[in-house]
Amino acid sequence: MIGVFLAGILALATPTPCPGSDISVTDLQIKVIKGSAKAATADRLLITGTFTNVGLASQEPNLAQHAELLRDGAVVATQKLPALGARVVYPLQFRIFRATTQRTDPVMVLVRYVLDDKRRTLRNNCSGINDSLQKTF
Repeated sequence: MIGVFLAGILALATPTPCPGSDISVTDLQIKVIKGSAKAATADRLLITGTFTNVGLASQEPNLAQHAELLRDGAVVATQKLPALGARVVYPLQFRIFRATTQRTDPVMVLVRYVLDDKRRTLRNNCSGINDSLQKTF
């Protein structure tokens, strides 16, 4: 009896996937390619990560959507995203620059998913919980 009760509680606690599509931002990483202070070239920062459709359905074909990279609340880079099938992982990459004098400063970024086509939002992104990820490097 207690086993059945505990199984019921665990079933309620386990999140169920969305019946539609659900885009998730994960695995943000950074690679710094150092510039030269003498030649006045800035450091290049390559921010990588993944978008995954963790929902149970594919997105509609030809869907207008993109990813944004924000620093200090301002969009500094964008990347178009194709429609994703169920459980499909899509890589993302942004390239930004910073002055060589800021090498010791932490780099805080926010990557977010933006659904441009607001028709049938529940079908193409049924949950906004995991649509962005912030990380400090």
